[in-house]
Amino acid sequence: MKDNVNSKLLLGLVIGAAIGVTIGYLAATDKKEQILDELNGFVGKIKEGVSSTINKYKSNADSPAENVEAPG
Repeated sequence: MKDNVNSKLLLGLVIGAAIGVTIGYLAATDKKEQILDELNGFVGKIKEGVSSTINKYKSNADSPAENVEAPG
């Protein structure tokens, strides 16, 4: 049990350090506007993909099922 807690703590510290280094790099670099624009574009593409997938499954769920046979 104690090993599990220690591993979670270590993982949290590593993730926190990685986030801190990333924020420090973005704050210190001259290209931060360019990097942020690229990240926003990437996030926008992901949002579009997720939205289209959700809409696709919603439209499939709303349409009546075809080729469904009654049991028995």
